[in-house]
Amino acid sequence: MGIRVDRHGVPTVPLAVPGRFELGLIGSGIQHSPSPAMQRAALRARGLQGDYVVLDVTPTELAGVLERLRDGGLTGCNVTVPYKATLAAACDRLEGDAALCAAVNTVLVRDGELIGDNTDARGFDLALAYQRLRPEADGRALVLGAGGGAAACVLALSRMRLEEVVVVSRRPEQAEELCRQVAPDSARPVWWHDAESLALAAREADVLVNAASIGSAELPFDLELLPPRCMVADLRYRPRPVDLVVAARARGLRAADGAEMLLFQGMLSFQRWTGADPPWHAARAALEEELAR
Repeated sequence: MGIRVDRHGVPTVPLAVPGRFELGLIGSGIQHSPSPAMQRAALRARGLQGDYVVLDVTPTELAGVLERLRDGGLTGCNVTVPYKATLAAACDRLEGDAALCAAVNTVLVRDGELIGDNTDARGFDLALAYQRLRPEADGRALVLGAGGGAAACVLALSRMRLEEVVVVSRRPEQAEELCRQVAPDSARPVWWHDAESLALAAREADVLVNAASIGSAELPFDLELLPPRCMVADLRYRPRPVDLVVAARARGLRAADGAEMLLFQGMLSFQRWTGADPPWHAARAALEEELAR
């Protein structure tokens, strides 16, 4: 279900009904998101009334959607690219990791107030643990990207008390700000063009996290530089199989795509909205079925 507009062209969302959980996903270019299938399955598994809709909006439509939310249009929503930072600024208050990441992926609507949270860091940590990709406490991490997803990953990795977290980005200012705000004691930025530093970071990496929209052919260093112990986590989950995961596994490295992170962060959001324990198995089955289409 996509976004609808009224006769004036203003985006509309369903009105929340007492006893129902009207939920949604705000983003751009998200018509084929697997989140609705996963969240609807979670609602059914817990016997809850409600729905989860896709709100694919342009930047000019976003303000209208936020006003509808304040008027009781939804119980809560997820937020994805490119609006995570925008929602962090638009929410009335931030909770959890949202302020640290300067990004919101979960919004709870309460009495006209927009409360922003971020479940990405916790979801990423749980996904690494589930997939057995969590580095040892004295390990080193190499993170590609400096956006909202990368910030959540760096925050999660910094809490593991690793020896070093290196952030690789084409945008020096954004990477510097990410490291300063999210993990000032453990993260350092490295620029895309700094071949020597990149090669050193790759050779010492215990885990490589791709939080950028790039494939294996676009890596800023040769995949062969990664040591045999290195594990690879790609936040992308489409297309399946993700090419970086395929290339890493061909080298004998342990690797996984972002489907598990999508599951864990989504179910943490579900718990935030409903207060119910996440139905992990039902949500995972629905997600896997949707991604297999």
